[in-house]
Amino acid sequence: MIIKSAMIATKVVLLSVTLMFVLSACNGEQQGSKDNQENQSENEQKTISIGLDPYDYATVPAYLSKVILEQEGYDVEIEEGQVGILYEALSNEGIDAFIDIWSPNLHSSYLKEYKGEFEIAGTLYSEMPLGVAVPSYMDDINSISDVKKHKETFNGEVYAIDPGSGMAKTTKKMVETYDMQDFEIKNSSTAAMLAQVESVMDDKGGVVFNAWRPHPMFTRLDIKFLEDPKNAWKLDDVQIGVTDDLQDQSPTAYTLFSNMKLTLDMVEKWQVGINSEDKDPEELAENWVNDHQDKVNKWLEK
Repeated sequence: MIIKSAMIATKVVLLSVTLMFVLSACNGEQQGSKDNQENQSENEQKTISIGLDPYDYATVPAYLSKVILEQEGYDVEIEEGQVGILYEALSNEGIDAFIDIWSPNLHSSYLKEYKGEFEIAGTLYSEMPLGVAVPSYMDDINSISDVKKHKETFNGEVYAIDPGSGMAKTTKKMVETYDMQDFEIKNSSTAAMLAQVESVMDDKGGVVFNAWRPHPMFTRLDIKFLEDPKNAWKLDDVQIGVTDDLQDQSPTAYTLFSNMKLTLDMVEKWQVGINSEDKDPEELAENWVNDHQDKVNKWLEK
């Protein structure tokens, strides 16, 4: 009986020692994982530049990213430039991210030129509405084909934004597709184009022009998209492009760019704040982040 009791006691001691080793190993793995995460955070490159092209809607992801990443200890610079310049900068690692890539159609020439020289991290919006529009009072004009039939009504002109933009290039393709080569494309800045549109609309005249969402033109003006039976304008996704090494060097930024999603209504409300209320985009971003911290945490996978 004494021998048997001693054997039982020995087994209990051995079992206890084994459990101690198992628990110690588990705790060590957990602590190691925690240490790895902390070391990864400490070793991150926390200086980052974000490319911003000259469109109000693009200020939303640019400044939201800036405010969110600065909360995470990053030093963020917004680099402004034309679309072509920003694609070149991204491919040469002159910037770390470009938040306004329209794929696969609108920016097709840039995507082809710089193929393989950067990575797509995430998609902000899918199947964006874009094309050409006219005032809603033009009851007889509902399709791009109708524009050609009423050339005199439009003075033989189509208004488009700056010639280096994807929309201006697609406008040229549209003119060819619909056999409208006798129309003149009038390129200008977005603001100048819309000023012309408003001037014509004040006199109830005819005007056809580039239109897209998100943009406050659809809240400020009574306008309508034209149908596109020949599919000159194809729906695009708006994506975030990053340098090939961003995921390794700045994983927090990469996680944000991979998960950030925006809505048209949210962005257009933001744009009204900029244009009508003269609010600073960074202030708008700070207010939005403060009011939506749960969503921000999901984007950061916290």
